[in-house]
Amino acid sequence: MKHVAKDPASNSVLFHTPFSPVYFSCALKSLKSTRILCVTALLCALCALIDIFYLMIGGAFLRIYFSFIVAGLLCMISGPFLAIPAGFLVDTLSFLFSGGDPAGYFPGYALSSMLSFLIYALFFYRAHLSLSRIFIARLTVNVLINVILGSVWKHILYGNAYIVYFISGAIKNIAVLPIEAALMLILYRRMVPILQKLHLMPGTVKITVQRRDYVFSAIAGVIGVAVLILYYLYKNR
Repeated sequence: MKHVAKDPASNSVLFHTPFSPVYFSCALKSLKSTRILCVTALLCALCALIDIFYLMIGGAFLRIYFSFIVAGLLCMISGPFLAIPAGFLVDTLSFLFSGGDPAGYFPGYALSSMLSFLIYALFFYRAHLSLSRIFIARLTVNVLINVILGSVWKHILYGNAYIVYFISGAIKNIAVLPIEAALMLILYRRMVPILQKLHLMPGTVKITVQRRDYVFSAIAGVIGVAVLILYYLYKNR
């Protein structure tokens, strides 16, 4: 009889895409792993705590938050089924840790957080990581969740025209995208070997950086800087 490991991290199977029944079968095993459940809970608390802090690089207009790095790491370990409730938990804890928004708790942001975590899981769980893959995952979250969906929530909460939030959100998220992807790559290259030693991730997972990744990042960086410069020229004309 073929032995099936009880610990999902001990299974070395990796996937190029999540569109496979076996992928979701592996993800379901994470729900039965006490080790992964405990680490996921700890990372939820850490992610919510880090979400309070940010770095200003362009005044009040342009801020870089760091919770997305921990969110991606969490989803890399836990998989898509744990990622969805983890996203809800992180949003709720973040609301409580920050003292609460004057507008009150808004469930739309919980939905955004759950979808963001699901996207990270679909890109990162049981996959070889590259700068391009990380970049595309973050781009998907920035555009679909932060810009398109986030503008809807701001329109509902604050009442200004949707297009106003859409334009400012698009500029912010495009400008910081290369920096965010680089930060994720730097941290994950350090953390993946540690997580593998702790049996939280398959030992076959690798992070590679190819020549095309550098070209891809350089182009994205130039676009981001150009968009930011054009925005400031437009605002200060």
